[in-house]
Amino acid sequence: MEAFCPPHVRQAPVAAYNETCRHTDLGAAGAFRQPDLPIREGIMKRHCWVAVAAAGFLTPWVWTGGALAADSAIADTGPPDQYLPPAIAAENNLGRAGLLRSYFESDQFGSVQWRIGQERNTVSDAAASGRPKSDYKDGTTDTIVPTNFLFMLPDQESMIRLGLRGTFSNGANYPVELDGGTGRLDLQYLRFLNPQTMIAIGGLYEYTDLDIEGSGSVKRSAGGIRGDVLSEFSTHWGIAARAEYSRGQTDLSIAAGPGVTMRHKQGDDHLYTQAELIGQYRHDDIALVPEGWVFHPVLGIQFQRSFLEATANNFGVVSSGVAGPREDYGTAWAHLRLEQETAPGHWSPNVLVGFEREYVNDLDSVVYEPNYAVFGVGASIMFGKGQRFEISYTRHEGLRDERWNQALVGTLTMNF
Repeated sequence: MEAFCPPHVRQAPVAAYNETCRHTDLGAAGAFRQPDLPIREGIMKRHCWVAVAAAGFLTPWVWTGGALAADSAIADTGPPDQYLPPAIAAENNLGRAGLLRSYFESDQFGSVQWRIGQERNTVSDAAASGRPKSDYKDGTTDTIVPTNFLFMLPDQESMIRLGLRGTFSNGANYPVELDGGTGRLDLQYLRFLNPQTMIAIGGLYEYTDLDIEGSGSVKRSAGGIRGDVLSEFSTHWGIAARAEYSRGQTDLSIAAGPGVTMRHKQGDDHLYTQAELIGQYRHDDIALVPEGWVFHPVLGIQFQRSFLEATANNFGVVSSGVAGPREDYGTAWAHLRLEQETAPGHWSPNVLVGFEREYVNDLDSVVYEPNYAVFGVGASIMFGKGQRFEISYTRHEGLRDERWNQALVGTLTMNF
């Protein structure tokens, strides 16, 4: 998982335990980030503070676990991966390759969902209000609290992942401000075919309840399936791919006048696909990489197609989406990540810089922002039996200064 030590490994000599737990920072810089669609400002802000407080509460607890591990007189030698259960050996290998980070994090997925939801409302508002396009910008600050529980199965070659994630969005003070929250549950079966390959399949459920500040609200409930493949195909390169189909219903409420509300319920499904080519280079490979650090170049691409049902609102007007019954959105990106490889009980810092480009966007008729600079920082720590905590910050900054989104994430991973 980001690497982990099961109970039976902890019983081994201290030196073996420490080498087994040695890890690369794998946490999501935007991990499991969720759509930014529209709750009331007061409720929203309280939710944000609750999330921040939760992350703050976990930090000292995590540090205590790390200190306990450190008190065991951590050493730097131990058994090679072939003496570990197959699932653990594969996790260690895929973690070092940077592939598990791509699997666990959802920064790009969340950015896409927010942009689509924000743009739908921006286009609708511009059409109804008659404001000039130059009045509009989009922005949001998210607080995200993902928790993952991983259970190794008796065959020692597979696991079950239970993921819980809360996303609390605070829209910028622009003409269309979206505030609210999303909760998501993932349940997946993970199979490690060999030390270089993992496949995963499972289901998901999510619920979004957001506020269009001063105008109305939107809610969406959805269920779906998700599949993943991780493969390290050479010494320095691997690929992480995912596909997700979400079948849901959106309930939109908009103030249409004093005491009058327009309500529109419709099917709102999407197919999301993503692939990343991820490299790994250390000091022995490239002299410029500091000793004890790993450099991960990343090339990625995603595509989402949304399907919107044509239904009648409470006034009898039939419509689908602001751009029709089908919406396409796709981006490609190049990232450079540098992270330190550390032993348990020690913080592992990381830094990210990158560039992102939209290659298709059916919703850019009002706010046009095709290019983004991406940067992020974070730190993680392993403790106890391989449990892991990370705090990270990531920002996507539009180069035309028309749209931005940023997220503060506190991720906890527990292994059983």
